[in-house]
Amino acid sequence: ADLVVPGGVLVYSVCTLTSAETTDVADRFAADHAGWLPLPPPVGPWRPWGTGGLLLPQVAGTDGMTIFTWRAPA
Repeated sequence: ADLVVPGGVLVYSVCTLTSAETTDVADRFAADHAGWLPLPPPVGPWRPWGTGGLLLPQVAGTDGMTIFTWRAPA
């Protein structure tokens, strides 16, 4: 986060569905980085998951994935 330019975007994406590596990480990031704005998850087969998105294997024929995106304060 310290390397993102003001107004830039940070993406955290992992190919796992565990809360320890998805929503727990996103919640910790949000708690430690006040002022960062969560951006909406991708559309299509992605479904909302906390402040990010979740892609289920049975929906897209892929591995399970999650993505969280934030915009840095300007």
